[in-house]
Amino acid sequence: MSHLPVIVALGGLVAGLWMRVLVVRHSVAEGEPLRCDCARCGAPLPSGRRLARVRPATAKPREPEVRIGLSPAAKSRELAKRIGPSPAAKRREPEVWIGPLSPAGRREPWTWIRALPAARCPGCHGRVGPPPLAVEIVTALALAALVLCAVPSTWPGAVTAGRWAGRAVEAGPTGELAAYGWLAVVAAALVFVDAAVHRLPDELTLAAYLGTAVLLTAAALLEGRFDDLVRAGLGGLALAFFYLVLFLINPAGMGLGDVKLAASLGTALGWLGWDVLVAGAFLGFLAGGLYGVVLMVLRRAGRKSEIPFGPFMVAGAFAAILTGL
Repeated sequence: MSHLPVIVALGGLVAGLWMRVLVVRHSVAEGEPLRCDCARCGAPLPSGRRLARVRPATAKPREPEVRIGLSPAAKSRELAKRIGPSPAAKRREPEVWIGPLSPAGRREPWTWIRALPAARCPGCHGRVGPPPLAVEIVTALALAALVLCAVPSTWPGAVTAGRWAGRAVEAGPTGELAAYGWLAVVAAALVFVDAAVHRLPDELTLAAYLGTAVLLTAAALLEGRFDDLVRAGLGGLALAFFYLVLFLINPAGMGLGDVKLAASLGTALGWLGWDVLVAGAFLGFLAGGLYGVVLMVLRRAGRKSEIPFGPFMVAGAFAAILTGL
């Protein structure tokens, strides 16, 4: 058990590498397509496979008309203007990169995987995404902290302390720990995306909620904790409704992405108790308010300046979760 946090932290580094890919892809403005290549040199991201372009069926070309009395050179120039570029030239458009493997030797993804932790494009060596190892370290530290708070460094069969007093380690918080680990990994990506472009993508907020809800449901079924499951569901609804009211009152200060993220955080906090839910929500507002005050004191923001609130929601929620485990 003493080596478990180290093992989990190493797994967090690997998970953080994939989260970095998601952060780079989703760090785009609202309404824009996901980023699939380097903005400077066009080097494809390691996010999928190329799809061949579908060429629409074309009608049989009509023979162009040429004026009579022109010289052969003039006839050639006029034909070129009327016909346009050759079909081969038209097909030389770049294909869209949407998956993890490249057909050209399948070497580009591994080049990107080696370059991503350094936050540099392998083509032009320009900065790509968050600072080097930032996402990976945050993910690893979050997972290690969850394990340290939930599972003591003892041998299997030892009795835990605190919230798990009187229960063996084997029967410890395995199910809920998996749920909180999933939420921590996805929340790490959400934090960096929100800090970069001030938005929380629906794909990531939905993944955070569904993964947390499914894993907590499995924990309730295995451990018979149906009261905690009901409270978790109500907690998610309550916190999401609270943020929805704030959004309706002041849409400029709160986004719908914050409302969707609140559903995931409220579900995780509600599982531990109503007091943990209130504490997590309060700590999020406290951290965000202190950050805003510091920015105004330093004259880097005004009273109406927009700041990304997702990182503070996540920080407050996990501070309460770590003390509640």
